[in-house]
Amino acid sequence: METTEKNLTTGFFTTYFSKPLSYFIFILWALITVFPLFWMGMSSFKTNEELNISKFSLPYALFHNKEDVFVSVKPQLNITYPKGLLDKYGLKSSNIEKIEENIIILESTTIAPGRRFKVHFMERSVLKDLGADDIASMEPGDTIKLKELPAKYARNFSWNTIFWNYSSSWKRGGLGLKFLNSLLYTIVSTFFIVFLGLMLGYGISKFRYKKISAIILSIIGLGYLLDVSQIIIPLFLLLTKANLADTHIGIILVYIAFGLPLSVMLSSGFIKGLPDSLIESAYIDGATAFRTFQSIIVPMTIPVIVTICVMTGLGIWNEFLLVLVLASSEATKSLPVGIFSFASRQGTQLGWQIASLVIATLPVILVYLGFQKQLSEGVAGGAIKG
Repeated sequence: METTEKNLTTGFFTTYFSKPLSYFIFILWALITVFPLFWMGMSSFKTNEELNISKFSLPYALFHNKEDVFVSVKPQLNITYPKGLLDKYGLKSSNIEKIEENIIILESTTIAPGRRFKVHFMERSVLKDLGADDIASMEPGDTIKLKELPAKYARNFSWNTIFWNYSSSWKRGGLGLKFLNSLLYTIVSTFFIVFLGLMLGYGISKFRYKKISAIILSIIGLGYLLDVSQIIIPLFLLLTKANLADTHIGIILVYIAFGLPLSVMLSSGFIKGLPDSLIESAYIDGATAFRTFQSIIVPMTIPVIVTICVMTGLGIWNEFLLVLVLASSEATKSLPVGIFSFASRQGTQLGWQIASLVIATLPVILVYLGFQKQLSEGVAGGAIKG
């Protein structure tokens, strides 16, 4: 009788509480994961002033820009001109009088006024061709509303205002080159970490030199205990002496060195579980060690390859300290360092910084969405095999 009542109680709990509780936990976890991404995307369309006033309010100033007022300002050396604009007239940024004769510079009076951050450019000759002679004759100090501009400029200024954080962070932070550097570091380092890790794992697990393999695995395991922050100073001195500091090759070699221990440990454990008969049959057929590795080991270790790629690739893409110390020139800095550059003692451009964070996060999300099935199968396969 007691057993029956206990089974009824368990069945009642399973039917009415278990599923709702599971759904609640999953929904809560999804919200905790998605909300920071949503907030980051929303905040990337807010001005610095809006972010300082309220971190959670909806973006307003950049979208509602039809009534924005612009003031004509004199050319200055701290103004960043669009690429090719000055070359069109054969001018340099120091030719202030000539620039003023050909170009009208408008600064927003609502977004970062007086700082020469939010500026637009209009060519006097183009304005005259559009029949806007009164606007073409604007002098420094004159004001005009966005809706009063010719349609060509009004539309361009409006879209430029909406995506101002993104365009400013990309141009002023030099994120294009830093994005390519991060891509280079991640792809090249991850490839060699996987390739060399699998080869070492294969040799340690399947070759006959058991004692030597155990010693090598122990030494590599010690490397897994080391962190970049623990040896960053001697590492910098070593690379400087070898003329590899502030070079792409030097940074990639360090990434490979720090990524190999995890790769070797995961791959050796996975390969050890593969049947020896497969390798022996390949040797009988006349295959060399490398041929066996290429034709048998690599195809059968796809799950662990995916696992290593995900863990290593994300780590290198988001890595900050190593490049901050080893890379001194703009040509070798990565995206995280570029994002950090928007913070200074004088102030932090939050809008630009958040927009650059979106730029850095977007490739990771796109890779996950594009290869979600392969990543899930790879990670699950590696976990099951292990």
